[in-house]
Amino acid sequence: MEEVIYINKNLNLIKLILIMFVDAGFFYFGTEYWVLSWIGLSLATVYALKANFKNSFFVGSMAYFLGNANPHNVLPIFVYGSWIFLNAILFGGTLMIFKMAIKRWKSWKTILIFATGVTGYEYIISLFSPHGTVGSIAYTQADNLIVIQVASLVGIWGITFIMTMVAANVALLIEYKSFRNIKQNLLTGSVVMVVILLGLYRLYMPVGEEYVKVGASTVSINLQQYLVVAENKDPEKVNALIQRYIDQIDDLAKVGANYMVLPEKIITITSERDLEKIYEAARRKNICLIIGVSNHDGAAWKNTAFVVSSVGEKTLQYDKQHLQTTFENRYTSGNSIGIFENKGVEICKDMDFTEPSLEYSKQGVGIVFVPALDFHDDAWSHARVAIIRGVEGNFSVVRAAQWGLLSVSDNRGRVLSKIFTDVVEDARIVVQVPVATGNSIYSKIGDLFAWICIVAFVGGGIILLKPQ
Repeated sequence: MEEVIYINKNLNLIKLILIMFVDAGFFYFGTEYWVLSWIGLSLATVYALKANFKNSFFVGSMAYFLGNANPHNVLPIFVYGSWIFLNAILFGGTLMIFKMAIKRWKSWKTILIFATGVTGYEYIISLFSPHGTVGSIAYTQADNLIVIQVASLVGIWGITFIMTMVAANVALLIEYKSFRNIKQNLLTGSVVMVVILLGLYRLYMPVGEEYVKVGASTVSINLQQYLVVAENKDPEKVNALIQRYIDQIDDLAKVGANYMVLPEKIITITSERDLEKIYEAARRKNICLIIGVSNHDGAAWKNTAFVVSSVGEKTLQYDKQHLQTTFENRYTSGNSIGIFENKGVEICKDMDFTEPSLEYSKQGVGIVFVPALDFHDDAWSHARVAIIRGVEGNFSVVRAAQWGLLSVSDNRGRVLSKIFTDVVEDARIVVQVPVATGNSIYSKIGDLFAWICIVAFVGGGIILLKPQ
């Protein structure tokens, strides 16, 4: 008898570990294939209803943690690991509360407990994390064009909500026969239908009447070469790099580019005189440039993007607002937005946060230019954050990453052009980009929906904790 119990315990442990790794696999590859994230969420909720509280928490938390440890995620694990762990713990905790709710109520209300819980904690983390919103599962849906349109109304929080709502509903359908009727599934079905109709409407409506021809380019350079240039250790190499970019400017101007974006921190400057050759190239080729540099302006270091007009004059200086704390401690953050014409500028990590993007949207910006750097592995996952930010704000995004992607997307999140800079020597793209109108609903109401989720979850939790 004891031997049978021992065997059963081992079998249960093997089953638990197997489910954990299978679910982690869905979350892991969900970074590349959006549908797998839905399956991962559904498997986690189904298991939570079948297992005891301890096992549902352990499996849910560990699967979420391991799945989000994908090196193709937005940031390297050594930078973002603690926040992934916090996300995983809160995910497991929300699964436990979901399980408590179904034991108490056995109704469709439990679906809202899970959906508002995950949405709420993601939002709260975004308010305090130095990495902003990047931990949200919503970004796995960048290729799911129909679903991501809801971000134009309520931000990425609407994407998280619909994903978790469906997952909870699937779990109840599988686990309880009493939920297999129209009444119990009416709420989820209605929300899904609204999201689909909104998505189709936005995807098939015109994006705008004005188009501009935009180029983005980068010069191939490895980390060792980059550090030499970044510290101005070899003037000849700095001048050679500038000349390579001028050659790129000449080439893109020949094919009709009116605007051109270069990556973040391409060189270090101590005054604008260090950019005279690039200013002259802009004037000579009649092209507007957006250039990212390390700007040692007197005593302060700033991560700056200059906008150089087609007559070779600086029209805007934008200083990066959200610095990467691990690598940019010496820099001073900016505190003002950068708008020229009806276009805006942000730098790399700025797009991980909802601001300043929402402010640009409020002011009717139609395109945002983004010099960026990236870390090779995160090429797509970091670009997709900017793509969805464009959907939130109803503007196109042109992003040039030194070690990532050159990407152009419209205000619906459609990728108009992209190229991996790691696989192409001196990569460049030129594409006609629609100038949208900004003024998204989300930019007007802000994070109201996220706060509603928090209030609903807290309210539900209080009721749940009251004795029957």
